[in-house]
Amino acid sequence: MSKYKITLSYDGYPFGGWQIQPNTSSIQGHLQQVFELLIGEPITVIGSGRTDAGVHAKKQVAHFETEKELPSTFLDDANSKLPSEIRLLSVEKVEANFHARFSAVQKTYHYHISTAPVLSPFECRYRTHLYYEMDLENLQQALKYFIGTHDFSSFANERGTPCSPIKTLHALNYVPEGDGKFRLEFTGNGFLYKMVRNLVGTLVYVARGKLSLKELSNLIEAKNRRLAPPPAPAQGLFLVSVSYR
Repeated sequence: MSKYKITLSYDGYPFGGWQIQPNTSSIQGHLQQVFELLIGEPITVIGSGRTDAGVHAKKQVAHFETEKELPSTFLDDANSKLPSEIRLLSVEKVEANFHARFSAVQKTYHYHISTAPVLSPFECRYRTHLYYEMDLENLQQALKYFIGTHDFSSFANERGTPCSPIKTLHALNYVPEGDGKFRLEFTGNGFLYKMVRNLVGTLVYVARGKLSLKELSNLIEAKNRRLAPPPAPAQGLFLVSVSYR
């Protein structure tokens, strides 16, 4: 049995998310369908994480196992059959103990926002339009509250598989991009279900003056998702990289 690591990029807009679901087009589903066609045996593709519907990835990582040795043309063959919104960037053979999810030590997400009066129709799938006044200095102050190791229960939606709410954010940066646009960069050792979108939704509340910094501190301590603001929309979120030892 051979194990292969793949790195891929995808536009999440046309899909119902990473994970296979009934009657829904998924990234995992398309990968498995194409790989099974090319390899000639059942294939299960395991991703580093399950991105939601509308969430994009610049460098998602996944793995799969097969009884066969892949030909050197496998990447090109797969890309020729995958939807144009999904592209393999690399395919490499790895050791048997590699796991796309459990071997990961760090992930980086970017969330793209525009506060301009008008958002270009060519950006509407990849950037969230927030057309109200925001105090961006206050937003930048709020970023500091999340750096480090915390219980992020207030910023995680429930999912079937329980996991520890204790996560470490190594970096959280505000990056202006001009013309009323900016992005928020999150780097951490792991992220809970919808954690980044929930953090962005909370930061937007702070920037709009709907949540004070003191209230933000109390919210973190409360460890209660029901007390927190709603999540930011999916389309502004990109999985940028996954790091391994």
